[in-house]
Amino acid sequence: MSTAPALVGLNAAVAAVTAAGAVYFTRVRMPRPPVGRYELPDVAVMGAVVVASPLVYLAAPRAAVAVVFGLVLCVALQFTLAPLTGAGRAWAAAVALVAVTAGCALADLPVAVTALTDVLLAVAVVGVANMWAQSGMRSAHAAWFAGTLCCYDLVATGLTSVMDRFAAQVMGLPFAPLLAVTQGRPPVALGLGDLLLLTLFPLVALKAFGRAAALLAAAVGLAVSASVSLLFGLGVLTGAFPLLTALGPLIVLQHVLWSRARSGERTTAEWHAGAARPAAADAPTGPDPALLLALEPTGLDALPTAPSPGDWLAVVDGRAVGSGRTPGRAHKDARRRGCAETPVVRRH
Repeated sequence: MSTAPALVGLNAAVAAVTAAGAVYFTRVRMPRPPVGRYELPDVAVMGAVVVASPLVYLAAPRAAVAVVFGLVLCVALQFTLAPLTGAGRAWAAAVALVAVTAGCALADLPVAVTALTDVLLAVAVVGVANMWAQSGMRSAHAAWFAGTLCCYDLVATGLTSVMDRFAAQVMGLPFAPLLAVTQGRPPVALGLGDLLLLTLFPLVALKAFGRAAALLAAAVGLAVSASVSLLFGLGVLTGAFPLLTALGPLIVLQHVLWSRARSGERTTAEWHAGAARPAAADAPTGPDPALLLALEPTGLDALPTAPSPGDWLAVVDGRAVGSGRTPGRAHKDARRRGCAETPVVRRH
């Protein structure tokens, strides 16, 4: 496959994963894991794991790396599919998909391994991004995470050979953390961290600021990915490029601008409540007209017995249709007199 079609295919895959993440987010509610609420120390821990993982994997045998990635993907597939199929079926599907991918690797079918790994990785990214966004990650947390990965990507990819060596070690492995279209030199592929942040921030922006922010976040992410691909296609870039170094500052900028425009961001509870809250236009804007009419009822002279001060009146459309010493007797009197509507009861 030539470079240009492969780059187009890679960006089409990124767009598809981003769209799938949004559809899942709007239609599926994942059970919230018992992790409490996100704080900046949680973001720091996530950043530390991302930074340390490639260094650990570089020192591990290739077979061990494939096993670890396979187990991680199996778990991610299960909790992504569980809300759709149930926990038991999700485990069965996850184990079967991982086993088929491993079988293709043992049978030396590299194209099948790459295709299956890409599918599994896409599903896992959709699930992880939704779990983080739905379980309390805020836009501020995503911005800090993006800033951390931006600095790390600059060092690991742009200034050192850490990510080059990591990509060379995992390329072609089943369950490799790369969305790969080709495995040539250089390969046309996108790292797991890049794909995760491209999918995650539009979801967090949707929850925090609304649909316009989510659409902008998705458009910015795809524009950055497409621009880098264009530079590769034109021959301006020839080696690994730190995508998050370009994307991270734009995510931080979006967070700052939307936070100021909306005077802060919605919490997860407010997002859940907003999804079920009726439109403002449907809310009553004044007193109930039936209550206003009941304040000064007419037709008192039509009642068989003139009500005394302190009696209760049953009123429909401003007209007294019944009376009694208690609210219940006023209701009963209105029904006895043939009133089929539910009256407003007030004291005379």
